[in-house]
Amino acid sequence: MTATTYRVALVPRDGLFCKDGRGWHTSESGRGHALDWPWPSTVRGALLTARGRAEEAATGKLKTREEWLSDKANGAVTLGVTLPLRSPVPQPGQAATDKWTWGQAHRVWPTPGDALWAERLDKVVALDPQEPVLPTMGRDDDAAREALWAPRLTDMNKPRSAPRWLDEADFLDWLCGPDIAAKESKYFRNLNARVQAHVGIYPATGTNEDGILFTHDVVEFLEKTSTDEFAEWAIAAEVEVRDGQLPDTATLGSDGRMVALDQCVAADIFEAPKALTDAFATGSAGLRLIVVTPARFENGWLPDGFGAVGKSYRGTVQLSEGQVEVILRAAFVGRPHHVSGWDLAAREPKNTDRLVPPGSTYFFERADGKAFTAGDATNLWLAPFGARIEEGFGRVVPGVWQPKKAVQ
Repeated sequence: MTATTYRVALVPRDGLFCKDGRGWHTSESGRGHALDWPWPSTVRGALLTARGRAEEAATGKLKTREEWLSDKANGAVTLGVTLPLRSPVPQPGQAATDKWTWGQAHRVWPTPGDALWAERLDKVVALDPQEPVLPTMGRDDDAAREALWAPRLTDMNKPRSAPRWLDEADFLDWLCGPDIAAKESKYFRNLNARVQAHVGIYPATGTNEDGILFTHDVVEFLEKTSTDEFAEWAIAAEVEVRDGQLPDTATLGSDGRMVALDQCVAADIFEAPKALTDAFATGSAGLRLIVVTPARFENGWLPDGFGAVGKSYRGTVQLSEGQVEVILRAAFVGRPHHVSGWDLAAREPKNTDRLVPPGSTYFFERADGKAFTAGDATNLWLAPFGARIEEGFGRVVPGVWQPKKAVQ
């Protein structure tokens, strides 16, 4: 058995429709809703199909259903890291740059859960958790959950919508700082979407066929910015292919749109930036872990391996010196993502999982009181957490954090 690791950028030719978990026969009958970004499992499925099609082309023989199921079960394609990419499109008359070599500068990241956009403020507010001074009034008698830290805001400005994505520079500043400008979120790193109508026509009468009348969302990967310029989006993927190879093209999404598998990707596309390791060089008393791809934990929001020990949640993480016990101080977790889909080979729906959404932020301290180092940051960069990691789920990145004790 031979295994080949590819670093590719999936560049869609057209807009994509990756359907979410809602059915067609709802209060909006005939209306399909799309995800704003494909699940990692969808990307893996597209690459698994591309590998199989390449094998069919090489052998001149169609694969059977059993062979497709065997490829999936035996891990013919294992997906590592996936990241959004964004690159400006040269204007007419403008010389082309190194756009087609996708690098770290093109990376785009989910907005962290500890970042708050507020009205009339030029800077983004950092939600800094602190020790609780008053108990909550709920009926939950979990002492460890009651002891989780929470932010206390002193600013009275009303929160406003946060952008979906941050670019490489702002995201890195937030991991090291955090300190970024509160840019307008309406046009800040956002994909355009439209509604596509489908109509069936009877050739004999020229009238519409009601059974083929429906609409669905289409997410465009060619973004028009507020300055009437254009930017192209893509999906960076690190994938291991066993006993096969990837072709130059694949299909992605519910309607199988063409995507190019561009291998003009920098070798360090998934490596940690030097500025982050420099921020940890003097040691960080606390650690933030920001979820980059949806994460599946057995106990919902609580990371696997963590449990209540007295009045705190404790577990271990893989640091530069090995498995080290840490204390979970706070967790800013958004609403769960319900991930499912249709298995084309098995011809049945996949199980539905409730996953921690990208951008969710966890805060930790070491149980022994030591600081987190630059080596720890390198070890935790895009590290896998939780289950289904072979499908690209559960990737996290570290950020510095200086815990503040409660002021009575």
